Amino acid sequence: MKALRLLALAAALCAGGSLVANADGRPDVVYTAGPIPCASCESMYLGYDWGGVYVGGHLGMGFARSESTITELGLLQFQHTASGIAGGVHLGWQKQWGNTIAGVEVSYTALDADITSHTSVQGVLVARSSDVSNLVTLTGRLGYAQDNLLAYVKAGYASADVELGLRVGDPIPATGSSSDREQGWTAGVGLEYAWRDNVILGVEYNYVRLSVDDRVLAPTTFVAREGSIDLQSILARVSFKFRP
Repeated sequence: MKALRLLALAAALCAGGSLVANADGRPDVVYTAGPIPCASCESMYLGYDWGGVYVGGHLGMGFARSESTITELGLLQFQHTASGIAGGVHLGWQKQWGNTIAGVEVSYTALDADITSHTSVQGVLVARSSDVSNLVTLTGRLGYAQDNLLAYVKAGYASADVELGLRVGDPIPATGSSSDREQGWTAGVGLEYAWRDNVILGVEYNYVRLSVDDRVLAPTTFVAREGSIDLQSILARVSFKFRP
């Protein structure tokens, strides 16, 4: 009988110790956000969180193509291209649903795209120039994330300063120009890698199409008509993400 009492007391002490251990939280159990513990793993990794606000810079190469027609010179059509450095800053916000990422971004890009071409009309040298600068875009982004790797597409509004110039040589020399801000659209694709919790590296391709209104190249009476600007850029990006 005494042995049975000792056995019962030992069982009670073991049960009580187990309850106390569970109340304090077992060290070998990792708890999730819910009330049910994860007893089958030592740690739980939920993947990189892409949501939140980010700000950064970008730098790369820009390629520009300009078209227009000067009707006063016998429907003379100009088509010329140029390349140069492109760089600027961007600011964005995005939200994550599983593997799907959606957000918006605004960016400013300074361009070194001074385009000049020369031709001859009945022995008269004609030089035509286009200068594109101060590109601003507002785009929506949609992507697919796999842990700390994100692939995305983007599209939206674009605007840039466009200056057109014309110089006609002898026998009647004339020089004219016109500067204005033009509107258009943009689309692109990109790939980003979360190098640190708040540091994101990436590469991006962008295409921009700007429609140029008819311009009188003052002080001359020449008019540049049916104008358009095509911009392409390949940019390296670095972004700093704020914790959501």
